[in-house]
Amino acid sequence: MPPRPIVPPHLPPHRLLLVDDDPVLRETLTDLLENEGFKVTNAASGEEAEELLKKSKPPYDLVLTDLVMPGKSGMDVLQKALELNPSCTVLVLSGFGSVREATEAMDLGAYGLVTKPLQLDQFRNTLRRLMERIELVTERDDLRVKVKSLQSRIDTLEATKGRMEMLATRIAPTSENPSESLGDLERLANLKARGLLTDEQFETAKKALLARWLA
Repeated sequence: MPPRPIVPPHLPPHRLLLVDDDPVLRETLTDLLENEGFKVTNAASGEEAEELLKKSKPPYDLVLTDLVMPGKSGMDVLQKALELNPSCTVLVLSGFGSVREATEAMDLGAYGLVTKPLQLDQFRNTLRRLMERIELVTERDDLRVKVKSLQSRIDTLEATKGRMEMLATRIAPTSENPSESLGDLERLANLKARGLLTDEQFETAKKALLARWLA
């Protein structure tokens, strides 16, 4: 029974940019990665890779690049990928003679290193760990968006509360129980913020309160 693909079939495929100047290795890796559930785009040079990175909307969340290539190197690709998408996960391919370059790539933010010639089982294990990282990064970014949205709602509610306090002070500065009046306004604001009152209903209720206070 063949092993399960790294990206489950029920999930959308992750977009992966594969960069290598060796056409045979590119073809081999493309077949392997597509069988694992990735959607692969190829680049034969660092220059081509940078152009694809600039044009990609949304940005690639995964880049697999050779380090040593004519012209722009894998180091250039790594830096451009992280510049355009700081959440991008970059995996570098390196021969045994490129230890210094590989160490530098890790220092610059590469997720990991795959040595050539490839050992298939090790490569698959690296991809699995890499997918776990991408899922964690995605979850983190989703939480940040939710927190930002909640903070915006809190800020709006606080601003509404502030306006209500000013209104209550102007209308009933000598009220025997101003906290009760302010409480009514806060409850109205909360109901409106939660979507339980329409704008029209909110205004009607607010006018009724004002009429009661002024009576």
